[in-house]
Amino acid sequence: MLSSRERADLLNFALALTSLFHLCYFRAYALVHRYLSLSICVGGLLANFMHIIVLTRPVMRKCAINRILSLMAVCDMLIMVSYIIFTVRFGFAIDSSNPPVGYELGWIVFLMIHVVFSIALHTISLYLSVVTAFIRYKALKTLSSKWMRASSACPIFLLTIIFIGFLSIPTFMVHAILYADENTSLPDAERLYTVGLSEFATVNRCFMFKINLWLTGIMFKVIPCGLLLFFTVALLLQFNVNRRRRLEITSGKSLASKKVELHSDRTTKMLTVLLGIFLSTELPQGILAILNGFYPTDIHHFIYLSLGEVLDLLSLINCNACFIVYPCISSLYRDTFRKTLKSMKDSLFTKQKSAFYRLTPKESDVFL
Repeated sequence: MLSSRERADLLNFALALTSLFHLCYFRAYALVHRYLSLSICVGGLLANFMHIIVLTRPVMRKCAINRILSLMAVCDMLIMVSYIIFTVRFGFAIDSSNPPVGYELGWIVFLMIHVVFSIALHTISLYLSVVTAFIRYKALKTLSSKWMRASSACPIFLLTIIFIGFLSIPTFMVHAILYADENTSLPDAERLYTVGLSEFATVNRCFMFKINLWLTGIMFKVIPCGLLLFFTVALLLQFNVNRRRRLEITSGKSLASKKVELHSDRTTKMLTVLLGIFLSTELPQGILAILNGFYPTDIHHFIYLSLGEVLDLLSLINCNACFIVYPCISSLYRDTFRKTLKSMKDSLFTKQKSAFYRLTPKESDVFL
């Protein structure tokens, strides 16, 4: 057993090590984060825009999964647009060595909307990912499943929005816009503001604030990750069952059987990769949010101040996961993607050629 002095020395050493890491982090990564996140957002906007174009082609939008994936891409694009504005205003436009005490009221209102709606939109994407895994599982068991109908996509999306919107109300209620300066002689339009905890959140030893952290961690992160893990594992097990049935019917040596087997193996690997990306980027955030509810001061000071931007980066990476993984799973997507690019290229070339002929003088033209 350690003595009280030894425990105090160990605690002081841990605090010193944490402070050193915090200092090195801010000097090394904080300056890189704004450029890295901005690059991911710009590239992600282009990728998701192309993702939506492909998924909304007539041959693709007949499936409910593709419609849901296109709606997920819209949510991810809104997140990245908001994060670009946030990065430019609160990253590039300020001096990190001497940050301002507050901002104009309009920018603080934007900051609150950015935080709450980014969390809500990202959670909607997570739950829609769970829905797509569930639909794939049901379709693998029954090809004529009603969940595969394209008409089911919009009701699922609307119900998800209502559900997450209701759960996001406490996040609005625990935050408030506060005065950042003490100069009460200035009019409200000229004063500086910041975001803080509302009186509703601080009563009874910040009970409602802790409840909101637990709600965010459990409902917004842990539960969708758990559901996604469950349905992905069930989907992979069903893949294996179908594979065994197929081998029982055929010898497995024909060219068609080998192609199906190769496609199934590639799909299994890609689904496993997608699951790994979601769990590694989202589950730690949920666990930290739950721990923050139990130890708000310690978790906020030692972890969130050091790793908050890294967690944001993980969420931005997750916004681009579907565009990276889905083309590897679906051959129809790849074919549609190639045809769409070819169509866009031909259309652009035709317009340029038409403009060239309009500008090229004909033999009958008379020049003065």
